[in-house]
Amino acid sequence: SLDQILRLRGASMSGRHRNLLPDNLPQLQNLIKRDPTLYEEEFLQQYRHYQAQLEIFQLKPSENHKPLTEVVVFLCQVTQCYPQHLANFPDELIELLRRHGRVLDPELRMTLCRGLIMIRNRGLLPPIRLLELFFELFRCQDKLLRKTLFLHIVTDIKNINTRHRDNKLNTQLQNFMYTMLRDSYHVAAKMSLDVLTELYKKNVWRDAKTVNVLSTACLSSVTKVMVGAVKFFLGADEEEDESSDSEDEDKPTAKELVFRDKVNKKTVKRKKKLERAMTVLKKQKKKKKQPVASSFSALHLLHDPQGMSYSLIENLAD
Repeated sequence: SLDQILRLRGASMSGRHRNLLPDNLPQLQNLIKRDPTLYEEEFLQQYRHYQAQLEIFQLKPSENHKPLTEVVVFLCQVTQCYPQHLANFPDELIELLRRHGRVLDPELRMTLCRGLIMIRNRGLLPPIRLLELFFELFRCQDKLLRKTLFLHIVTDIKNINTRHRDNKLNTQLQNFMYTMLRDSYHVAAKMSLDVLTELYKKNVWRDAKTVNVLSTACLSSVTKVMVGAVKFFLGADEEEDESSDSEDEDKPTAKELVFRDKVNKKTVKRKKKLERAMTVLKKQKKKKKQPVASSFSALHLLHDPQGMSYSLIENLAD
């Protein structure tokens, strides 16, 4: 059959280039994605290489281990092809980052984090372990890393809650963030505050628990955290309204779209574009007419606003 012919041809090609593949990991990962069974031997060779490099790394974790970086990228790319062999691989990377994260070479640390993000995006890693690790890695003195982790955390939590709210996961993360807001490393506490405020503004965590967790940051001993939290309560809703108003001003009205269609040359492509734009405008009008869920000001969601006011005044007095 045609399938057998292709397999035989693939086997002969594999035999011909087998000696070259260990030195060409991008080519090997592409071949593995096409036919994992055919290249399992080459994969296992690389997996043994990873285990050997991991042992060498453990001796001096602060040094740049380029061979380990390369083989980790390769294994992250093919994780879904060999779930039986790589079942513990994500946990090994998490443990490595948890143990040595702050002393790792920045390139290796970023590679490990991006690899874990790739595995998470493919649904091969539960969110809670990775998100907790990333919050802990906010303690690293690496601005680019913190920015990468911040974007992933916000995006992942938003995606998790898009179809239906995962209340169990949300509660776990909110409790964890409550401890992170009191973290001794000030940058980590400020980044955790930024995540909470961003999720509130994106209407992902717009509930009383989030607001009351944020209220504790108003009494923080860290000036940046305290100022950020107070600014949130004073201006979160105003900033959101201003940004939504400015976005609406930039968008063309229905009359403008019809006028443009009359002036421009009539083509099938322009006609379809106009129809799509009119459909989007109609949907936006319907959304505006609908009552907005959870449209309360953040201050209205506080359990004890008066108590918080007294605490803030006491802080000022001190």
